[in-house]
Amino acid sequence: MLGPLDGFWRGLLQPLLAPSHALALVGLGLLIGQQSGARRLVSMIAFAMALAGGLGALALAVGETPAGNVLLAGVAVSGVLAALAVPLPTWSLALLAAGMGTALGLDSPPDMLSLLAAYLMLFGSGLAASLALAVVSECAARAARHWQRMGVRVLGSWAAASAMLALAVRLSR
Repeated sequence: MLGPLDGFWRGLLQPLLAPSHALALVGLGLLIGQQSGARRLVSMIAFAMALAGGLGALALAVGETPAGNVLLAGVAVSGVLAALAVPLPTWSLALLAAGMGTALGLDSPPDMLSLLAAYLMLFGSGLAASLALAVVSECAARAARHWQRMGVRVLGSWAAASAMLALAVRLSR
């Protein structure tokens, strides 16, 4: 029998073990990490707030959404932008982060039977996703040498390519 705290621990692992979620956190994190300090902070806050909104909508039993496809499209866009390594306006980066945060939240339905465990799973998912995004963006921001910045760009292009392939497979069914 699973207890309520098992939902929290499963929620902590969910954004890291779901391939599209992990890919989204990497792609967006690389893009955010390439931006200046103020842009990073604003986009992280936008992501966390939108993620909370998406998870809250799940808690209120919103119906099925195309959030998985929207999330992969967001990864494709953020990966391409990370590969290009161009500075973005704060509003556009925050808008992309908010869209991906909402999609990630809506694509994280809890698989727990108890209501308390489901809420704890949603809370754990939100916490883990926000922390993982912060870690990836901070690692990308600390890439100071030329070869490290090039590595961030290569990872961004791989995230974009992976997202496009996954989206093509999903839409071809």
